[in-house]
Amino acid sequence: MELVAKAAVICVVVALTALLLERDTPELGLLLTLAAVAAVLTYALSFYQQVRDMLTALMDQAGLETALFAPILKIVAISLIARLGADVCKDSGHSALSSLMDTAGTVCALLAARPLLERTLALLLGWGGSP
Repeated sequence: MELVAKAAVICVVVALTALLLERDTPELGLLLTLAAVAAVLTYALSFYQQVRDMLTALMDQAGLETALFAPILKIVAISLIARLGADVCKDSGHSALSSLMDTAGTVCALLAARPLLERTLALLLGWGGSP
């Protein structure tokens, strides 16, 4: 809750300030936005270990392999970074770069999901054997 409140305050203040700056110097508005993104992302990443510990404990209680959970965390991180990068590109007026960022994020997420896909295929092939 604290993270969201702090992030919201920073983002609103930066958005209003960037709007004022963009009339005269649009470059400063974009730089201010990027600085806010870096600050909020750094603050959010400080909670990464707590989230990871919580999810690992849940996986242990469920009896699931934690090695299969790592790709899910990677995919979530990739999607957040790709979405953030695409939004910054779109805000700066570069929609082609935004689309490219989305595509790169999708490709990276698929590559990160490879262990899960391989494991799923192995399970399906194991179940599809003769009775």
